[in-house]
Amino acid sequence: MDNIRLTAQKVTAIETILSRGDRVELIPGKDGVRVIRIKRNEIK
Repeated sequence: MDNIRLTAQKVTAIETILSRGDRVELIPGKDGVRVIRIKRNEIK
């Protein structure tokens, strides 16, 4: 697989998501890296 680089815009988006306490998943693909926000809620 080729070297995959994150753009400054994606890094900023990742930092924003992490600062809110959510998780981030990075999925490499043909068109670059997909950034997925994973939010978990506790069910009581």
